[in-house]
Amino acid sequence: MKVYVFDYRKQKKRLLMASLILLCAALFSVMFYQQQNLATTAKKYAIYKVKTDQKVAALTFDISWGTEVPGPVLDILKQNNIKATFFISGPWAKKHPEFPKRIVAEGHEIASHGEEHVNLSQYSKEDVRKNIMTAHEKIKEVTGVEPNLIRTPNGDWNDMVLTTAEELNYKVIQWSTDSLDWKKPGVEAITDRVLKKIHPGAIILMHASDTCLQTPDALPRVLEGLQKQGYQLVTVSELLKLGPATID
Repeated sequence: MKVYVFDYRKQKKRLLMASLILLCAALFSVMFYQQQNLATTAKKYAIYKVKTDQKVAALTFDISWGTEVPGPVLDILKQNNIKATFFISGPWAKKHPEFPKRIVAEGHEIASHGEEHVNLSQYSKEDVRKNIMTAHEKIKEVTGVEPNLIRTPNGDWNDMVLTTAEELNYKVIQWSTDSLDWKKPGVEAITDRVLKKIHPGAIILMHASDTCLQTPDALPRVLEGLQKQGYQLVTVSELLKLGPATID
């Protein structure tokens, strides 16, 4: 007859090993959950610039009203063989279709500036969707182009706005070089600001609404200064092909 002797030390080792295995499994589960959670809840950001070492930048114009400034701006771009991205509002496109049509005909990129000029983050998701799609349909009707880039009014956005835009196949585009031409600080101030703040991969913000009457006078100086610095100007979509979009 065999007699089994309880070995306390061996049993303690087994219990300790089992506890360690359970602890490791629990830690692994927590880490996996956190990684999955971060992947799905990471904060969203609009696009401010592109990471690249090339001296390439995108020149952009917002337009929401008026007829005095768009023509001269387009004339200057044509004279200098520059292609830009125009963020236009739905109501302006419908009211002055000759300008959006000219923008497309001359090879520039059409993008959206929304319908109503309001801070979208203060509205419901359904209202944001309606704002974007109402402008989308008006721009498409006038130009035949379906835009997929939007600069939200006042540059305002939050996670909900970005998510809604993405669901509608839009990228939200901001800027890293602000001319502040809408403040009408003077032609020299507008020019100096752009030329001092330019950098590879920059998105330059200017305006072609009638509130910015100094822009047509500043634009030739801006283009000349950028050329002297060795910069090539492209559309936003062309810029996005050069590298990853960044926020800082």
